[in-house]
Amino acid sequence: MQTILAWLLVALVLAAAYPWAAWLVGRSPRPPDFWLAILLALALGPAALTLLMFWLALLGFRLELWTITLPYFALMLPGYLLWRRQGPRIVWPVLPASWLERLALLALALVGGAVLFNAAYWPFYRDDAIAIYARYARIMTETGTLVPFAGRDDAFYQAYPIHIPLAYTYVYLASGWLNEYLARVIPALFSLGCIPAVYVLGKNLFNPLAGWLGALLLALAPTFARWASSGYVDLPMAFAYTLAAVFAWRLWSDGHMIDALLAGLMMGLAAWTKNAALLGAAFLAVWLAYGWLRRRFSLKTVLAALLACALVAAPWYARNWAEARLFVPPTAWTDQAAPTLNNLLILITLGDNFGLPGWLMLGGVFYGLWVALRRGRQSPEMLLLLLWTLPFFAVWWLLVSYDPRFILLFLPPLAALGGGWLAAVWNHSPQRRLRPFIPLLIALMLALAAYNAWIGVDYKQAILSNPLMGDAEKHEIVLSGR
Repeated sequence: MQTILAWLLVALVLAAAYPWAAWLVGRSPRPPDFWLAILLALALGPAALTLLMFWLALLGFRLELWTITLPYFALMLPGYLLWRRQGPRIVWPVLPASWLERLALLALALVGGAVLFNAAYWPFYRDDAIAIYARYARIMTETGTLVPFAGRDDAFYQAYPIHIPLAYTYVYLASGWLNEYLARVIPALFSLGCIPAVYVLGKNLFNPLAGWLGALLLALAPTFARWASSGYVDLPMAFAYTLAAVFAWRLWSDGHMIDALLAGLMMGLAAWTKNAALLGAAFLAVWLAYGWLRRRFSLKTVLAALLACALVAAPWYARNWAEARLFVPPTAWTDQAAPTLNNLLILITLGDNFGLPGWLMLGGVFYGLWVALRRGRQSPEMLLLLLWTLPFFAVWWLLVSYDPRFILLFLPPLAALGGGWLAAVWNHSPQRRLRPFIPLLIALMLALAAYNAWIGVDYKQAILSNPLMGDAEKHEIVLSGR
């Protein structure tokens, strides 16, 4: 019974953040955006919960279910009251009108359904998920506080941001046991949130078609299906990183203070999820400086965005420095980097990871560079996407190119670039010449979606042999690698 209640409680925790998100999005001069409000709620709810847990532990309070839950809902109450005072303006999304959009939605649903099933069916089995994130969550559940640095040989792993481990800790406390199945669903939701985040980003930068195509490119990349339910923090970081790009663009377009605060909050949340996002904080600072120099917004707005970022992320890094003289843990094995031509073109040379979407994303990069060089300051949308992707890629290539998984950190903005390019090609091509290829493109899209749904579920033979297996048997299977 407590396990069922834990699922309901976590759902309520996520839903409770919606009024805050809807109120914040509604404060912008733009029309209310349903998907953006949902995505912001998904980001804000667990962020507020885990930051609350961090501060409670830092101040000496023991982490217990109700000492966390009651203050959390108290924090959510003002958002509900402000939302009600504003007058709830729920603008429901327009259902796909064309059969092409419906088929695209079906393809996305296939991949998303497989990811959620795999997350909820299996316990943790990837190396870092077991050894770092779930392990530290178990320790925090047992001790009721943060994992200390003193007297431990692996102190640098304890300097990893603990957004996801604290979310696991809350799930364990709510369940009364180490409920890895519910815990794994939370980062899987963040990972899947990258898909509509790319849609919103592409729609705002270019047009709805670019949003659809970018979302499909991300969902149809094999590496996305393989890692989305892993319990790792790369795609959850990418989720917040992509939302930071959305609000950075809204800030450029409207100069509204709310969007500045949200851009900073989302980048801070990315750094609260994985320390690689500190690079993103630098990119955001560059974008803010550029917008200020172009007189798109004031210096006060720039400082507000940077302060919002710092308020979320800086306390964690300050705590690490104070206790262990660690700011960023030395876990990037830079001596193993391979800055070769093969890795420079990894989107097309590692077909098992990126497949056809990799080719299209690379085409989007070249298209973005061509537009930026041709139009310069008249193409701020390309400048934003290139800033969010190319410097990150350069750091990966020079320092950590031994692991293609790290490309997931900025894969969603790369997908938005690819979607923008494909939309431009479609819109500038004679429709009568493209029409005969539509059935082939649809068949290819659905085939790739079916393939990604297939590889997104692990240990399929074991599931087919005994779909109703218990927790002990599942652990035995994943630990033996059968």
